[in-house]
Order: sequence, then structure tokens, then C-alpha cells
Amino acid sequence: MLSPIVISILMALAYYLAPQILKYRKQLYVGVWFVLAAIIALRGKPFVTPFVKGFVGFAFFYVVMITGALNPSWKLTKKLRSVRAPYSILGFVLLMSHPLNYVAEVLSKQRDIPYFGVAAFLIMVPLFITSYMAIRKKMKAQTWVKLQRWAYPVYALMLIHLLVNASSPQNRIVAILLFVPYIGMKVHKEFIAKRKIDTAQA
Repeated sequence: MLSPIVISILMALAYYLAPQILKYRKQLYVGVWFVLAAIIALRGKPFVTPFVKGFVGFAFFYVVMITGALNPSWKLTKKLRSVRAPYSILGFVLLMSHPLNYVAEVLSKQRDIPYFGVAAFLIMVPLFITSYMAIRKKMKAQTWVKLQRWAYPVYALMLIHLLVNASSPQNRIVAILLFVPYIGMKVHKEFIAKRKIDTAQA
């Protein structure tokens, strides 16, 4: 699984080029659809395998996911938070190459339906649509926040999908190694936040 390498690259890009990513995000939103079309057209080529296997799309989502577990006072966290919306949109479009690559095999019953992956993808659709600022501005803040909480079931379903449908034991191990730190940091962060609230109310 190449996702850890891609994750590192995406985090570095966010750290050093966040202003540029935000400035040209509209161009990126358009360009990524052309990239998706190229991936589908060339899906038999080895160099697009990381895309059709979902490694690249997953890497974008992992960065978005792990950002919510990091210390908000860190400079890296602030940089990552600023590009969460662009990364969510780019990640979803690129991840589409994964189900599109296998849909024919599933429909012809050459491959079992990956129920957890399908469920995660379907929940992602409204999250993807509302990541666009033009759509988000038309929503009430409270409604948008409630909708975004569905990201947590997506993360859980993605983990199960990766564990159940991993193409190799190595990929399964990588998935576990990526999710364990996230779960640990997220639980710790929520515990600290709750303790602060309880202290303030005491």
C-alpha cells in the first residue's frame, strides 16, 4: 500500500503550499475530473494502479481524518485544517476511480459486493457535495456540522472495508497501523475536551 507515502507528501504540500492550494482550488476542482477520466481510460496501465486501488484517494481522506485528531495549537494542524475542504473534494473524485474500476466485475458477479465499501461511498456523497463552499454557504451552520459528523461512520466503514477486502496481508497491517494512532489521538483529544468542560462547569 502506497498510502503512507502519499499521506506524507500531502501533509508536506499542505504545510508548505496551503495558500497556493486555496488560491487555485477551483482550478484543482476542475482539473481533478480530467485526472479521473485519464485514470479510467488508462486503468490497465501499471502507473495508475495506486489510483484504481484507492490508495491515493484514501490518502487524501486520511489526512482529512487525522487532522481532526491532532493538537489544534500545532502549526501543522492549522495548515491541514485550512485545506480540509479541498482535500475532501479532491480525495473523493480520485477515490471514484476505485469503485468504477470494479463495478463491471461486481455487476457480472465475478466479484462479491464490498458492502462496507459501498456503504462508506454512499455516505461520502453528501459530505463531498457539501464540501464545496458554494453549497456550504447555503446551509445553516448547525445543519452542516451535524452532517459532517457522518464522517465518523465513514471512517469506521473504510477501516472494515480495508480489513475485509485487503489485497494482501501487508495492506491489512498498514491499514491497522494507520488507524490505531488516529483512534488513540482522537479518544485522547475528546477526553481532554470533556475534562475541560467538566472543570469549567464545576
